[in-house]
This record gives sequence, C-alpha cells and structure tokens, in this order.
Amino acid sequence: MAMAWLIWPFLLIFLTALPANSITESESLLKFKQSLTYATPLDSWTPDSDPCGGVQQLWVGILCNKNAVFGLRLEQMGLSGTIDVASLMDLPALRTISIMNNSFTGDIPEFNRLTGLKSIYLSGNRFSGNIPSNYFSTMVSLKKVWLSNNEFSGLIPLSLATKLPNLITLHLENNQFIGNIPNFTQPSLVDVDFSNNRLTGGIPSGLSKFDVSIFAGNPGLCGEKLTTTCTQPKDATASILIDGTMKDAYKTKYYIAFGTLGFLLVVTIISLFFKKKKKRRKRRKRTRRASEQDSNDDQQIQVIVDGSRTGGSRQSKSSRSGELSDKSTGLTGTETADLVMVNKEKGVFGLSDLMKAEAHVLGNSGGGGSRPTSSGSVGSAYKAVIESGVTVVVKRVTVMNQVSLDVFDKEIKNLGSLRHKNILTPLAYHFRQDEKLLVFEYVPKLSLLHRLHGDHGEASRLDWPSRLKIILGIARGMCYLHKELGFLSLPHGNLKSSNIFLADEDEPLISEFGLQRLINLDDQVQSLVAYNSPDETVSAKSDVFSFGVVVLEILTGKFPSQYSGLNRAGGTNVVEWIGSALEQGVWMDLLHHTVVAAAAEDETSSEEIENVLRIGVRCTGEDPDRRPSMAEVVDELITMEDSSDDFITIET
Repeated sequence: MAMAWLIWPFLLIFLTALPANSITESESLLKFKQSLTYATPLDSWTPDSDPCGGVQQLWVGILCNKNAVFGLRLEQMGLSGTIDVASLMDLPALRTISIMNNSFTGDIPEFNRLTGLKSIYLSGNRFSGNIPSNYFSTMVSLKKVWLSNNEFSGLIPLSLATKLPNLITLHLENNQFIGNIPNFTQPSLVDVDFSNNRLTGGIPSGLSKFDVSIFAGNPGLCGEKLTTTCTQPKDATASILIDGTMKDAYKTKYYIAFGTLGFLLVVTIISLFFKKKKKRRKRRKRTRRASEQDSNDDQQIQVIVDGSRTGGSRQSKSSRSGELSDKSTGLTGTETADLVMVNKEKGVFGLSDLMKAEAHVLGNSGGGGSRPTSSGSVGSAYKAVIESGVTVVVKRVTVMNQVSLDVFDKEIKNLGSLRHKNILTPLAYHFRQDEKLLVFEYVPKLSLLHRLHGDHGEASRLDWPSRLKIILGIARGMCYLHKELGFLSLPHGNLKSSNIFLADEDEPLISEFGLQRLINLDDQVQSLVAYNSPDETVSAKSDVFSFGVVVLEILTGKFPSQYSGLNRAGGTNVVEWIGSALEQGVWMDLLHHTVVAAAAEDETSSEEIENVLRIGVRCTGEDPDRRPSMAEVVDELITMEDSSDDFITIET
C-alpha cells in the first residue's frame, strides 16, 4: 500500500503531461501559420478541416502520404515572418520543406532541428548572415539542399561536405559565400552549383568531375579546370642566401628540366610531321572513293510500308542529287537543303544518308488496325536505318507552313539542347516552307499506348512497380520541361500515351514537346491534346491535366476519350468515370486487373495505388489553379518511393 502511494505522484505527473505532447498535425500547422506575417494564401488552413483531407480537399501547399503530412511546398506566395520551427517538430512524417521565392529575411531558420528532413528548399528569399559550420551535422538524411539566390555570407558550412553521406543536390549560387570550397567527396552528389559568390582558392579534387560552369562568377577561384593558375606560396628558405654547392645543385636541376623540355619538343615536331603525312594519304583515299561513287549512274532507294506484304515494297531511282520521292511515304528532299543537326549525341548525318536509307511507315501505336491509335499528332512518322547503323524516326510535319526559317531554327535548336533521361530530344531537322522533317532517335519498344492497349497482352506484363516507375519518369520529364521551357504557355502541349516511348527497363521517354509556337494557329486545336482540357485558356496547368489523364490511363488500362483526333470509335472519359466511382466508393473496381492484384497482395502497394490515384484526380480537376504543379507531383511520388526507408534520427 505504501508503495502505491509512492508511485501515484509520478503516475499523476505522467498522465498530466500526456495531453500536452499529443498535439495534432492540424494544430501544429496552424501554430506554424501564426508565425507568418503574411499568410493570406493559406486561408484553406482552418481548424475545422484536415490537412490530408479527401482527394480534392488537401490544404494548400501540403503534401501527404498515408494520411500524414510529409511535405510543405509553400512557394511564390509572398510569405514572410519569423518561421516557428518548433511547431513543425510535431510532424513526425515531415521529410521535405520548400519556401522558395518568398520574402523571408534574416538568419537561416533552425531547420536543423528537424533531423528527419530529406530535402530543404530555401532559394529565392533574402536570408542573410553566416551559416554555422556544424549547422547540417544532425541532418544526416538530407539529399537535396537549395540555398541559392539569397544573401548568405561567410564560409560554406563544412558539415555540408562531411556530415551528409547521401547528398545528391546542392545549390549555393548567387550568394556572398567567401573562402575555400570544402572537399565534397560524396559519390551520390550529381548536381551542384557554387557560381556567383566570392569564393577563393583551388578547386577541390572531389569536385573535379563537374563542369567548369558551376564555379563561374568567383574571380578568386583557381585550378586546372579554370583559366587561372593557383600560385604556390613562396618557401621561406627561398629568400635565404645559399652556398655554392646548393647553387650548383639548382643549376643541375635547371639543365635537366630544360633538356627534358627540348627532347619533348623534338618528339612533338616529329609526331606532327607523321600525322600530317597520314592525313594526306587518307585525303587521297577519300577523293578516290568519292570519284568511284560518282561514276555510278544512279542510287537505289527502297521504301517498305509496314503492315503490307502485297505491293508494299517499291523501288525508285533518283539522280545523283539524292532526291527522294515516293508516294507511299510522301517524303521529298534534295541535297541542296541539308539536314540541320541540333543534337550530335547519335553522330552526324545528312539528308543524303536518309535518302539512301530503307524507310518504314510507322503507326502511332505500332501498326495494326485493331489497335487504338491517337492521331492529332504533329505529323506522320517513318523509321529509317542510316549507313552508320543508327536507326532514326523521321516525322513529316505539314502543320507548320506559316513559320519562318529563322524562327523554326531557333526553336528546334533550343529543344535540341535539352538533356534529361526522360525526354526524347530531336536530333535534326530539314526545313521546307510546305513541310518540315523532324528527326528523332528510334526507340525499339514503341509507345506506352502500344503497351497499354496492344493486341498481344503487353499490358498484362506491366506490373504495378513498372507502372509506378513509368508514372514517376513521366512526372520527372515533365517537371524538367516545365522548368526549362517555363517561358512557353504550353511547355509540352501534346502529352499522351502515344507520345511516350518506353526504353530499356521501361524507362519512359517523352516526345513532341515545345512545338505549340511553331504550329499554325488554325491547326493547334486539332494537333495538340492540351486543348482538350476544360481550361478556358491553355497554360502549363493544361499540361498537368494531360499528365493526370495519362496517370488514370495507366491505372485503369482504359483508352481516354480526352485524346484529340481519335482514329477509333469509343474511348472512355476516364476523368468523369473515375470521379463518379470515387463518389460511390467503388474506384478499386475500375483499375486494371494487374493493379488490383498488386493492391490485394501487398498493403504498401495498395497505399501507393490510392495515393497515385489521388494525384491523377487532382491533376484533372476542372479548376486549373487547384491542380498541383509538376514539381509538387514529383515530390509526392518521390516521397512515396522513399517512404519505406529507415530514416536516421538524432536527438538534439
């Protein structure tokens, strides 16, 4: 009995303290909101609602996974004030914070108290002052750090280089950092930028693999990668008078050095002489071969139309000018107007190489009358194997006859300069006023449309992990396009499953992007699927709608009626179909059987499928302003992918 009286006070203290620690996510976020000076954009944050509410009722700027808040994406909202980091410590699932392009000032907030964060985006504010050297020491899960376009000063925190083993992305550009760059040795680091600061000293060896542009705008930096040579500090003994013996030793070293340089110079001259002689021989051989080739009377060009075995193969002759003219393909061209290469990663070739190649007409879904096709494309396509062994797709475009050569050249070269593993960049173009040729790399596995709706059971072989990988790849590619082509009203404009190709291991490649400004105004509605969104005016959010349609198509396996220029009767309005099913609570019945099977077998897959469905529904909402950005979509999908990771948490 006496023991019970001894224990009772401690038990009472414990029970009294318990409610204080059981703050809800809603209360935590509302407390955070109160710390902001200007929070009008967060009016949807109200005490009587849930941050991770229904499919279309999430709080603005809140990213959820498994009904828990994992991210804050509060970008370009004009927010300011002193951020209450303590309030965010009651969000145990919080993994990403982005407050980019707002009006925050002062020292960097104490986000290092949130030890489970994987990414932090503070770019585009007016944060200033020094960042403590050990600031990031407790944030060992961090993968992405964006501090660019602020007013930070002082040394780059050493903990960024020594305490973050999984660091992938680091952006420190456009600040006022000074001193030497720490040696970043993380093998995971692939994206880094130190440009436009006040950094000095040599480039560390760990960063030598990166392009020189990431160091631009730092006149005090030096090293092999830069034009400035690092000067070694003078040895203190250099100013001391040395005796004759030491002088003789130095003289001997100088003689050896100059002798070695002289020998190397002679070897170089002899080597150049023989190389020049070898080039002359090669030139003579090429001239001889060219004259032999010109002696031929004509060239053979074979065109085969896929899907036709009777009368499907023709041969035509052309003169030595390399003119190709075949009614079955409609391709025409002369050597006087050659191809313009905009991407040389697959080598350099000319129009004459295409003229000699065997060409096959391609259908959007890979051919076959019973397969669904989505026309409304920018042109018909032909496959050609050129002499170098490279296989290309030549797209003949007739809806751009009102654009000038200068404009066309500038736009296609801009598209050709883009690089991302999930986009299919054009290789070359040929310009004629009445038609254009766009040349792309050929992808053997054909399109996502073919895999989802083909006749041979391809869709059944796309299991849930493959479908999720494809959705994430498409989202990443679209996010990249929206960033790089953000100046366009439609960064893509024609996103649909027939314009998404599957490379090795089902990695998606997005094609036909960024062409809206080149297409005749009268032809845009018929050519671009973005015009089938419910928006009054097309914009980047019309692309988001198209992405949502593709997501629902992948989940359900149904061919969407939202695709323009259908070459097939029927098609399902997947947006209305899924919306109605959600209201009735029977949405699982509408998914493809491989997706349903995955949900039944594994609880994690079931949660992933539901979250991806939520993303698809939000992307296809009628109000463009309520649709997420592609960057938000990528963050949600990546967090889903990372949700099974074991996060390291260190007590502060």
